[in-house]
Amino acid sequence: MCALRNKKGISTLSLIILLLVSGIIGAILSYLWTVGYYVEIGLTIPEGVATIAITNVTFPIENSNYFDVTVLNPSYSYAEAKITSIALVTTTDDGESINNIEADSIEPSVPYALEKGKTITFRCNQNWGEFSGQIVRVVVFLQNDSGATFPHETSNVKLNFVKTEIDTKVTIERFNVTVRNSVDSLIPLNVAEILFDSISIPSQNITVKDENATLPQQLQPNQTKTFTCNWNMLENGVLGVVSSSHTITVKTLQGYSAVKTETLPAVVSLNISDVSFTALPDTSGFNVTISNHPASPHFVNVSRITIKNDTQVFDNITITGVIHNSTTTGGTLPALLVPGGNLTLQCVWNWEAFKGKEVTITVYTTQGYARSIYKTFPE
Repeated sequence: MCALRNKKGISTLSLIILLLVSGIIGAILSYLWTVGYYVEIGLTIPEGVATIAITNVTFPIENSNYFDVTVLNPSYSYAEAKITSIALVTTTDDGESINNIEADSIEPSVPYALEKGKTITFRCNQNWGEFSGQIVRVVVFLQNDSGATFPHETSNVKLNFVKTEIDTKVTIERFNVTVRNSVDSLIPLNVAEILFDSISIPSQNITVKDENATLPQQLQPNQTKTFTCNWNMLENGVLGVVSSSHTITVKTLQGYSAVKTETLPAVVSLNISDVSFTALPDTSGFNVTISNHPASPHFVNVSRITIKNDTQVFDNITITGVIHNSTTTGGTLPALLVPGGNLTLQCVWNWEAFKGKEVTITVYTTQGYARSIYKTFPE
């Protein structure tokens, strides 16, 4: 009986020893396997410094405004890992481009000390939509300039510009933008915002052409829509004294964008050079002469005149004649005014009640240009 108990005791002890030996051998094999990977790709584990690995990256297809990076500081690493920055590396025609993520766009913030055997997931709040459908490399840098890299192919989603329709000879008060969700896009897109340079056009000023619909607007893959932007380019300061390049951006709720550069002509320069009144006691009318500067990029069509006194606006001014460059042609508005030319508008409007009062006389064009002058009626 005693021998039997000793045999059981030895068997239990043998099992414990066998488990311990198995654990040690497993750890050694795991270590050798990991080190073998580095040796196989020609790398060595640097002594005395941290060695990190990127275990996963996530680029959410429904929101290209951020991506997540999971980093491991393995137990076999020699030290705590001080993570200093994160970047996206993309391939361009000129080679590789490193796109550093702004430090204040990374959560948790960097620098970040990652202990041995620990894992952390960083959220990078930076838009990656322009790299959709491409293979990017996520790089995590350490304080000692080493780090880890992880290749990833992002989902294919593209919003493409079809065309813009901006013609200042027609109007400066609106323009059209046509975009298409690519046939290869994996998801629908919702157009939510249009910007002219960095200026966001109010959504209530944007409509779908030929539809009674406003933003946001969904585009299925391979679907195209044209948006009319009722937005005065002169009043919003994008037309200058010389021609200039501007960027139009169409943004979606999912974070993807389409960008196009347009060159706009210089502003048309108009000037009211003279206002003359009928001689008292006759108060039946007045003449207004307006000119188009010789350097203006194109013609305008003069369409109407208004008179404003305090809060009163009078727009029922009758034009009985139009004098082109001192040659009477008669007719009514709109009247063509070419660069270097002038028009004298013969206006019928009784100003008896405004003798001695200052008014604002404004000349308008069909293109959206306007020119004003302050004048005091004789008394």
